[in-house]
Amino acid sequence: MKVKPPHILYHILFWIIIIAAFAISEWSYRVNLKEAIIFELLFLPTRLVAVYVNWFVLIPKYLYKNRFAFYFLLLFLLLFIVGIAQRYLVLYWGYPTFFPQWVTDTIEPFDIPRLFQAILIIVSPVAFTTGFKLFLNWYKGKEEAEKLKQEKKEAELKFLKTQTNPHFLFNSLNSIYGLALGKSDKAPGLILKLSDILSFSLYEANAKSVSLEKEVQLIENIIELEKERFGKRVEVTFEKKGDFSKIEIPPLILMPLVENAFKHGVKDEVNKGRIHIEINVDGTRLFFKIENTIPENNKAYNKAGLGLNNVSRRLDLLYQNNKKFEVTNLGKTFKVTLEINQLNYAT
Repeated sequence: MKVKPPHILYHILFWIIIIAAFAISEWSYRVNLKEAIIFELLFLPTRLVAVYVNWFVLIPKYLYKNRFAFYFLLLFLLLFIVGIAQRYLVLYWGYPTFFPQWVTDTIEPFDIPRLFQAILIIVSPVAFTTGFKLFLNWYKGKEEAEKLKQEKKEAELKFLKTQTNPHFLFNSLNSIYGLALGKSDKAPGLILKLSDILSFSLYEANAKSVSLEKEVQLIENIIELEKERFGKRVEVTFEKKGDFSKIEIPPLILMPLVENAFKHGVKDEVNKGRIHIEINVDGTRLFFKIENTIPENNKAYNKAGLGLNNVSRRLDLLYQNNKKFEVTNLGKTFKVTLEINQLNYAT
């Protein structure tokens, strides 16, 4: 494995620190600092071999693959070989060249205590770099896991946003078609409202957040289209309070709740269905409530529908504990309340 040029400086700095640290420690046993530095430099070649064979070969091929026994066996063999090489290096070149006073007539490279001492000197940077590499691998794995988690979350949110009910489009077109056949003056205005809804769904829906003002305008367009569709069969009240232009919310987070109220509260109603909507903004806090009457023959409220589950899941992904989402069946009416705290200000 090649070391990238920008990283070479880090490696050089690492070895300078290692040599300096051990030389300062060795200084107390030597006459001067120069001797201590030379002594540490004599161990540099074998330390380099041990560290980089372990770093680039043993760790990725054996330790990362959980072949622990084989890894430690090869590591011990590596340290034993470089320990012997170190003994030959210092006894037959290093000491005669730099420390002739240490040369004796009885030179024994395989002197076990001395060999063990050499291995211990070599193993220190090996142990340090092994721990550092394991930390880097753990940190990289953590970053990749977070990235995958975020990508999964974004993919799920994108999928959930595409789950808007296509029946609304078909029903709206049918209503406008009927008005067009009757040459109603309402048709052009409703076509523009439907166009605004489609434009929002196609373009604004891809953004992470939109101005609450735009989402409210979307709801008002939906109400107008649905009122035209159901006529006198529905009565809608919409109470608004606060400045909607100053905060942002995820696009299409409220729209499914409104669609759900019309779908289940009015569609099967033989009498007049009633829908009441409240939206209140206080600083960065949003309160939204929608309540609709339940048709006597409609049993769909015994369980949450796709639209409500969709919104609930998106809210969990986006706001975790900074929201409150409640769905309540009151017998004759069905109520959904939503509170979101710490919304972002619009830029």
